[in-house]
Amino acid sequence: MLALAKRDKTSFKALAGHPEVDISATGFFAQQVVEKCLKAVASYHGIVFRRTHDVDELVDLLLQHQVSMPFPPDQFSVLNPFAVILRYEEISFVSMTLATMTELVELAYQWACAETSL
Repeated sequence: MLALAKRDKTSFKALAGHPEVDISATGFFAQQVVEKCLKAVASYHGIVFRRTHDVDELVDLLLQHQVSMPFPPDQFSVLNPFAVILRYEEISFVSMTLATMTELVELAYQWACAETSL
């Protein structure tokens, strides 16, 4: 999962630097990085999770298994709409800047790398 997160992180960075790319497409990859980082940590700890794109559900599952996180549990909630709603619907809703997305991507990726000792 962490290798897939790294791949999506590369895509996120490429899209974030392109002025013609809609922020909803960039946000999709930001959400994907965070989702896969959470799943990587869950897998590392032997936690079984259902197929989901809901980062809140994944965070809750990690907390239930007492996995410590150096960030507030709802830190990544703002990315949830990018997983499905903004991917498949034409809605002019953006709740954050590219800078904030970048911070969330880096936070999740660095934490997952440290947590899984990679």
